[in-house]
Amino acid sequence: MPVVWKKYCGKGRVFYSSLGHVAADFDAPEAREIVKRGILWAARVIN
Repeated sequence: MPVVWKKYCGKGRVFYSSLGHVAADFDAPEAREIVKRGILWAARVIN
């Protein structure tokens, strides 16, 4: 099962992450970077 995915929905963008069920998931800088980039992609700040 994917941990993260992205897709286009009409004119919008959707980013999903199943990371973060426990706060310790975000102790890893890589996990924070994945979520940060996903949010920026969905907001069209980055491509």
